[in-house]
Amino acid sequence: MVDKSLTFPDQGGVYHLPATRRSAVELATKKLQYSHHHLDIHQGMDIGTVLARIGEALHFPDWYGANFDALYDCLTDPECLPGEDHILTIDGCEHILSSDPVGYATLLEVFAAAIDDLRKTGVSLWVLLDRPTPGIRTLTGK
Repeated sequence: MVDKSLTFPDQGGVYHLPATRRSAVELATKKLQYSHHHLDIHQGMDIGTVLARIGEALHFPDWYGANFDALYDCLTDPECLPGEDHILTIDGCEHILSSDPVGYATLLEVFAAAIDDLRKTGVSLWVLLDRPTPGIRTLTGK
């Protein structure tokens, strides 16, 4: 059985993924043939490093500038993010949240804006965070 929360591409967005749901989401990702990307944020990383690592995880082109504008541009460019359904899981969010809460909030805003624009083109992007964050819904599977 496929996790129902991921079968509605128009519901892509930024969500908290509880650890208890991770294996179900990973299984659904494979069954639905979504592109799955993963990022680990480690203590001491600044937002610039996180942005660079996002580019690596999503296989952005060499010209990706590792800043918020470039992230938005690459997320919404079908040549930079080919395909229709993508999941990016991010672990270690607490590290960047504690060291740069403004940068973390901006990152989530960029993801949300890009996801809204992608939705209009029929492309889904799910950004799944390992920690609850105010204003971010939890992926429940319902």
